[in-house]
Amino acid sequence: MTLQVMPAPYQLPAAVSREVLLPAAGGLLIIGGLTPSGTSASAVTSLDPVTGGTRPAGRLGQATHDAAGLILGGRAFVLGGGTASSVPTVQAFTPGMPATVTGAMSRARSDSSGVSAGPAGYVIGGYDGTRLDPDVLATRDGLHFRVAARLPVPVRYAATAAAGGLIWVFGGQTAAGPTDVIQRIDPATGAAAVAGHLPRPVQGAAALSLGGQVLRRGRGRDRGRAPVRPGHVPGERGGPAAGAGRLRGRGGDRGRRLPGRRRGPWPPGARGDGVPAGARRPAAAGGQVGRAAPAPWLAAAAGSGRLAPGSDPSVLPADVLIADHHNNRLLIVDRYGRIRWEFPRPGDLAPGQTFVLPDDAFFSPDGKYIIATQEDDQVISVISVATSRITYRYGVPGTPGSGPGHLFNPDDAMLTPAGVIVSADIKNCRLVIITPPAHTATRVIGRTTNACQHDPPRRFGSPNGAFPMTNGNYLVTEINGDWADEMSVGGRVAWSANPAGVLYPSDSNEVYPGRYLTADYSDPGQVAEFTSSGRVVWRMGGFNQPSLALPLPNGDILLNDDFNHRVCVVDPATHRIVWQYGHTGKAGRGPGYLSDPDGVDLVPPDSLLVTHGATMGAP
Repeated sequence: MTLQVMPAPYQLPAAVSREVLLPAAGGLLIIGGLTPSGTSASAVTSLDPVTGGTRPAGRLGQATHDAAGLILGGRAFVLGGGTASSVPTVQAFTPGMPATVTGAMSRARSDSSGVSAGPAGYVIGGYDGTRLDPDVLATRDGLHFRVAARLPVPVRYAATAAAGGLIWVFGGQTAAGPTDVIQRIDPATGAAAVAGHLPRPVQGAAALSLGGQVLRRGRGRDRGRAPVRPGHVPGERGGPAAGAGRLRGRGGDRGRRLPGRRRGPWPPGARGDGVPAGARRPAAAGGQVGRAAPAPWLAAAAGSGRLAPGSDPSVLPADVLIADHHNNRLLIVDRYGRIRWEFPRPGDLAPGQTFVLPDDAFFSPDGKYIIATQEDDQVISVISVATSRITYRYGVPGTPGSGPGHLFNPDDAMLTPAGVIVSADIKNCRLVIITPPAHTATRVIGRTTNACQHDPPRRFGSPNGAFPMTNGNYLVTEINGDWADEMSVGGRVAWSANPAGVLYPSDSNEVYPGRYLTADYSDPGQVAEFTSSGRVVWRMGGFNQPSLALPLPNGDILLNDDFNHRVCVVDPATHRIVWQYGHTGKAGRGPGYLSDPDGVDLVPPDSLLVTHGATMGAP
């Protein structure tokens, strides 16, 4: 097939940029855009690629620029975009007919990309006015939307194309600038993965599927061109299939690294949903973002790392927060095995205050606080990152109970963007909603009792975690009966399942829509991925009572192997540990040692609640 460029110049009736382009009746629709004066346009122009002629084809009901476009059922849809700010509006029209506002997406979104794959259309990435949006929305009618997948690296201004049943996302802009990441989405399974890297960072590029290849045309920082065959991605050096390798993985899963491709380091900014207040990247990673003072773990590193032999630091996108249970401390360890931050240090605790037995710890959605659950001390503590002081505590240290201000083995407390705490309360057989600064529960989900039974949402069988999902629900794990339940904070249960062959499920969480990850707190223990029917699709053993496993953007898994006294990253494709901090089977407190590490998180912006903040269900 030969692609010819017509010699005659095309002339639009008015100059615009950042418009929507859609195919229609053998031609091209040019929709909306930004005028040279900085206002949004509403004109729809039809372009004949043979003659170069243009004619008016209608007007939008609402002027916009930086929107996503789709063709669904013969109609053109313009989704979101911006005027003075990002909007959620969905507009639809048939060429030559007036456009109408037909509905809205769940929240404002601009700078997205639209692509069709089969009978559905997809809105990919974008910006909601405050942060990058990781969700991939699917629609068949332009009226109803669902979260079909989640980008490992949220981006705006990305190039997208569909080929071979997959959607490819090239580059784009992250919070710290352009990225070279290639992301792959499988609409059939919801799998999304970092599948490769472009020769250099690029944003605002274009891509199309042609003759079984995906052609990506660069703009801005990259003027190269790279084809991608379905099932392949460019190698590190780029060019036409240069260094390309077939993707490896567990059929239909989120993919793994490529033979011959570097594992890291990750490109600047390819790390999450944006930098929260109170944190910034080091200059080498894209310069300062925001005006806040740097996070303490970004200070200059000193000393040598203490990783286990054979560890690969590049498998981690960020430093790791560890709840070092029996050492009564929280640590932040960088990917090279150096301690970058510790709590408490002398002077951090107020007179008479204690901090013992931290079981889990997570950064708040704004990155300013760490919420630590001290299960065996019966309290939840909120710690200011800036001051290293406990700013709020719920529960009475060392005193279990079920009345106001009391807990009985709380586990995995989470802070929502509004500052509300959601926590499992294991031996009270319930979930609790707490609204600081109050010291009584705002709401209790489940019957408060010591006779735990599986009957959500009325009763729970010793719940040990309630993790946020990308659709606003929570994934609740019940010890008694080995259950995992998807439910809303309003109490609607979507499904309950027993992960096959898992004896003691702990802290189940979502890998992507339709696939879930749990740790089996047993000896011997395991980590396993399962579906909503309970079918286990992957598992790896060889652990001693692991209590939490979290998916990483590159497809690897971060976990704390509690009674092997180590924190690990495992590669699911090879069933190998590829990074480890701690000495296997040896507890200690010095550099390189842990004692019953019972919880992990990544530092912002890769931390669990920062990446889930945009979709976290509000109690």
